[in-house]
Amino acid sequence: MELRHLRYFLAVADSLSFTRAAAGLHLTQPTLSQQIKQLESHLGTVLFDRVGRKVQLTAPGAIFRQHAERALKEIHSATEALAELEGLMRGTLTIGVFQSFNSSLLPPILAEFSATYPGVGVIVRQLPTGEMEDRLVKGELDLGIAYEPPNSDQIIAEKLFDEPLMLVVGSRHPYAKRREIHIRELRDQPLILLTPEFPSRKLLAECFASVGYRPRIKIEINSTDAILATVKCSRLATIQTERMAKAFPGLHCIRLKPELTRTVAIFWRREGYRPAAARAAAEIIKQAYSRGQTH
Repeated sequence: MELRHLRYFLAVADSLSFTRAAAGLHLTQPTLSQQIKQLESHLGTVLFDRVGRKVQLTAPGAIFRQHAERALKEIHSATEALAELEGLMRGTLTIGVFQSFNSSLLPPILAEFSATYPGVGVIVRQLPTGEMEDRLVKGELDLGIAYEPPNSDQIIAEKLFDEPLMLVVGSRHPYAKRREIHIRELRDQPLILLTPEFPSRKLLAECFASVGYRPRIKIEINSTDAILATVKCSRLATIQTERMAKAFPGLHCIRLKPELTRTVAIFWRREGYRPAAARAAAEIIKQAYSRGQTH
């Protein structure tokens, strides 16, 4: 007995017609009939009653149908499992990451993934959120790590953690010794912020609008490192995370009231297939951040 015998048997059992089953299997009816007779001979029992043009399952046929369906499902599951294993033994994982990749947990996480799955090559692309979403939709990335919310409805976000934003100033700034400040007090404060395409910039715009004013933006730069370097040597301030500011000794972080947070998430293509390697990487990332290691 071979797998094709099971498939042929189930095709006839489902349609109760040798003619329709043969057409669906792209076989001639005599060929299908011969294959079923081979199966019946192997089992030593009759599986179908053939009365004129009508076909019915016999009692043994009904029992065999249950086992045949189960057997094919198990074989299908085994095939998928082997394909998944193959996906974790070789291939390439392509990840898009946010601008602050270097100061995050991601470098050691990806090193852990590479050590765990040495046959999988890893490509990391540091991208603006908009471009990351475009590449995810086109299937050029397997997953992305970015700040919520996504701009495209073709992207879904799986939350990792929240991190608070703070007012960041240099030692020459008049607020350098303050521990907290209300967002309203920043009405006339000259700021240096990320350019408008960044999600955190949109978050700040909403925050300022909620207290009834627009921020006084003196400089816009599309690089967080460049912003913090400029803040360090000037009397300008910015709004950024403590994690990012720690990379520049001499900067001071001041808590904002009310607290303002941004959310880091895994971005997936909504309708896209998630390869085994991508799912494995996502699991390692989620486990690392669930331990509270967000810095």
